[in-house]
Amino acid sequence: MSDGLSPEVNTYPPELLNAIGDLLATAHRQQIGVAFEPDGDGWRLHYLVNDWPAVEEYELSAGPLSDAYDLQVAASAALRPLVKMGHSVAQHFNRQQSIDKS
Repeated sequence: MSDGLSPEVNTYPPELLNAIGDLLATAHRQQIGVAFEPDGDGWRLHYLVNDWPAVEEYELSAGPLSDAYDLQVAASAALRPLVKMGHSVAQHFNRQQSIDKS
């Protein structure tokens, strides 16, 4: 199976680079890490958030965002849940900062 990725520099399709770039830029704005995991059949993308109660509850620092055969599809599919989760993470950190200042 070919995943469309090449070890050669500058051979990646622009659509793939745009999908990954959009995802990483959004993750940066939301203060959420993203992990890319090749799984043999395609790609799994995960979020990474430290010091977030939903994560601490399960003693995990990551959770699923998307899973697809194609990296471009996986990156595009991960964008919406990342944005939705980012709002919750931002609210939590804002509340935490208010408590810490009190």
